[in-house]
Amino acid sequence: MKQTKQYFEYGEFGRTAINFLENSDAWINVAHGSVRSGKTITCNARWLTFLAESNSDEFLISGKTSSSLKRNVINPLMAMMNTEDIPHEFHQYDGELIIDGKTCYCMGFNDEKAVDVIAGMSVGGWLADEIARCPQSAVEMAISRCSDIGAKMFWNTNPDSPYHYLFTNYINDHELLKSGTVKTWKFLLDDNPNLPPEYVEELKRVNQKSEVFYKRNILGEWVIAEGAIYDMFDTKENVFTWNYLNHDFPADQQIHEINICCDYGVSTVTTFGVMGIHRDIAHGNTYYLLEETYYDKEDIGVAQSDSERVDDIVMLQDKYHLDNNSTIYLPHDAASLKTACQKDNRVKLKIKTYAPDTYEDIKKTQDLIANRRFLIHQDCVNSISQVQTYSWDKKAQQRGEDRPLKLNDHCPDMWRGGLYGPANITTNATPLGVIYF
Repeated sequence: MKQTKQYFEYGEFGRTAINFLENSDAWINVAHGSVRSGKTITCNARWLTFLAESNSDEFLISGKTSSSLKRNVINPLMAMMNTEDIPHEFHQYDGELIIDGKTCYCMGFNDEKAVDVIAGMSVGGWLADEIARCPQSAVEMAISRCSDIGAKMFWNTNPDSPYHYLFTNYINDHELLKSGTVKTWKFLLDDNPNLPPEYVEELKRVNQKSEVFYKRNILGEWVIAEGAIYDMFDTKENVFTWNYLNHDFPADQQIHEINICCDYGVSTVTTFGVMGIHRDIAHGNTYYLLEETYYDKEDIGVAQSDSERVDDIVMLQDKYHLDNNSTIYLPHDAASLKTACQKDNRVKLKIKTYAPDTYEDIKKTQDLIANRRFLIHQDCVNSISQVQTYSWDKKAQQRGEDRPLKLNDHCPDMWRGGLYGPANITTNATPLGVIYF
């Protein structure tokens, strides 16, 4: 089928956005601040005017991953160009966006390997989405590639730790700011005149459940994420007592899918979870941890074998009457357990590997917990304990990294496959063609 062209629905640019569009003439221009404050779309619009003025032929566009880049930047850019009747082609396989004859190389900066891809380039400008989520080595290499006469960079990011390299080396570097090499704009949620007031109030209310959430997402501040990671967890709101096997779930919370998830430890803990999913197109999925198993080698004194782990999987599979419509999501480092499952004819489940993205998974889980869309059964005592004690590593934060302590982390690691392994993890995305900026 031929896809219908999407067009951009322009709204009103706020004061900060207008200032950025009119005055982002430094070598490095950084839009940072609150979520949903218009940073990305403003950078996109500025990028199109910059390309029209530039004498260069080759440019760079980057994001955290290729998929997030396509969603956040490329699709809105193409919608804007459809509206403005600007000739363009996107060659997804080659990662090239051709805009009025000029080539933009599009790539994800997910890890250090990006450095090798960028090396050797010479470009006339760089549009960077979610730049704080990208490795420092890749960012520094990309800066060095912006060597054409008149080259400029346009970055957008949400706040992170005040020790993050992006904040210390660029946004808060007084010499670079004084010289005009770097210019920064702090976007706030209230600067965006296009968001429905009720949405803004709901967003503020949800983020108030976590101090660091509120300061970063709403106030746009670069602050340390101290203490418990899931401090928005409330035992009255996030713990449920209904028993799925007794068919006593509320009618409006019917479970549409059940999968099994796992955290695998050879000489520590192996834990399995039964994750039920209630799908709701209007409000997004709700996830229910129905049951957990928890084998701690230190407590028991004997390491669990893979065959015994398979026994646990089969027990849960049969207890919940699961078949090949359900999946077990195994960690990427559980290769031997995956092989054991594949060889055991009792295992009816599809077997898939889930590779975590620690920081992104934590952010999504925080959002689910805050919105009361991840609930844990009262009998899952280890999960209830660890959701309240899973904490940030203060030493890592002094290096500018939001990283959890490797302590009380087995259950939080286990949930990830059940929450994010299924392909459709959210169902309340903004409809195509209607984009708030």
